[in-house]
Amino acid sequence: MATWITHMRIAEHFMDIDERLNCVDFLVGNIAPDSGVRKEDGSGFIPDKSITHWKLDDIDNDTEDFRRKYIQRENEYFNFYLGYYFHLLTDNAWKYYPLKGVKIVNRRMKVDENLDWDIIKRDWSGQDHLYLQNNPNSIFFKVFQHIEDYPNRFFDFYPQEAFTEKIKYITGFYLTAKEDTEREFPYLSKEEMDTFVNNTIVSLEEIYKTI
Repeated sequence: MATWITHMRIAEHFMDIDERLNCVDFLVGNIAPDSGVRKEDGSGFIPDKSITHWKLDDIDNDTEDFRRKYIQRENEYFNFYLGYYFHLLTDNAWKYYPLKGVKIVNRRMKVDENLDWDIIKRDWSGQDHLYLQNNPNSIFFKVFQHIEDYPNRFFDFYPQEAFTEKIKYITGFYLTAKEDTEREFPYLSKEEMDTFVNNTIVSLEEIYKTI
């Protein structure tokens, strides 16, 4: 799945170009699908990702089913649901985009059992830290880190405090984690990350025109 800052960068673009989306609901919606709580044994999440990510199969999210059920402009929670929808679409794009680290861990490819998944993901989070370091006026700093309470009003499979707790966790993760942004990033370069964000924005803009 795409990184949290990737989702926020995409959200920020739409918040900048469309005043109707320039709100906390849309921003939180873009990270909300990742609000499950990891099980103590590390075997999965509660709620399960098959639920939170509208899983169609082991690879894809069923974005069309989500769209049919929730993406109506007359819905009072439209902005949140649109952000949630964009998250699912972005995660689908991430799995198929030709990023070296993504290709290695894609379940449709043979994975080198000697390769440490955590090493690959370190490059992903490392690029997030690099972006935040270079963009002190990003939506993460201006808005996201200041959200103190965001109760669940949208889905019965999340606890009421799920989104608030995830916002706190993500904020703490990026504000306190130490990252050497001067090192090499063999599994995800800045150029690859920027290209993914830009190309995904173009795709989402086309989809948004149809809503």
